Amino acid sequence: MARLAQPIASPSTCTDSLSRGTLIAAATIGTLVISRLPEIVLREGLGLSTPWLPLSTVAIAALLWLGARMARPLAPLSGYFAVMTAVSALLAALPVLFESPTWAQLTPPSAGPMVVLLSERLVLGAIGLAFVILLILVGGRAEAEYFRLRSSAPSTAEALGETRNWSVAGLVAIVMLVALTALAMAPSFPSKVDLGAAAPFLVMAVLAAALNSFWEEAVFRAAPLGRLAPPIGAGPAIILLATWFGLGHFYGGAPSGPIGAVMVTLVGVVLGRAMADTRALAWPWAIHFSIDLTIYTVIALAAMPGA
Repeated sequence: MARLAQPIASPSTCTDSLSRGTLIAAATIGTLVISRLPEIVLREGLGLSTPWLPLSTVAIAALLWLGARMARPLAPLSGYFAVMTAVSALLAALPVLFESPTWAQLTPPSAGPMVVLLSERLVLGAIGLAFVILLILVGGRAEAEYFRLRSSAPSTAEALGETRNWSVAGLVAIVMLVALTALAMAPSFPSKVDLGAAAPFLVMAVLAAALNSFWEEAVFRAAPLGRLAPPIGAGPAIILLATWFGLGHFYGGAPSGPIGAVMVTLVGVVLGRAMADTRALAWPWAIHFSIDLTIYTVIALAAMPGA
């Protein structure tokens, strides 16, 4: 009798669940294909060189975008894959810029690692701002979902009940993540520090951290999350984009390698949750900034003459 008393799911509910499951599966497969996972498999597993992969990733992302536009069941993902195509194109173009002879003349290694680092972050910050403005102009107010700096109250009572108090959780996250980052960076910390001589380097570290955290949170999280969360749900979107972000740190990130990828993925979940809960860029940016500032401070101090 208890079983008979349970409500029976309507056909429309089953169809909606099936449709959402299909979208989650398609988004997961598509995102992993355009992540650095294929590169990791080819390089680490098969020992192959992959200089052609960045452009191939752009082409695959564009095909996913076109496929989502043409296939009615996948239409809700078209905006997401459009954003990821643009992001993939940026990621393919940036190494060409920063490895060009022109850039080497503008920022020679003799200028010092912090000058080179800050110069690159100035460019990334400008590109991130232009990307956000263009996205808002093309997509309208819907594209600004996570780009506002102030927290936005959820529009429904259900969403309000799920919102966490990030004025507390954000501070806790900053303290814990800074402590863990400092512990990981401890072996690189110089034994002697002249604070007077270090001041200019520390200023550059602050600016570089602010620019890098803005660039990554705006372009790698806010832009795709605003288009992926509505069709598949905030939870799956946060985890999927955190995984994509973590895989992106496997080569050349700080931290890097398998451990770095796992660590950055976990941090990405925290940042994504903060963004989804507050509907704003402020807390994710602040948390990310605190982590980057810890890393760049150690880099700056280690780069000082005599360190």
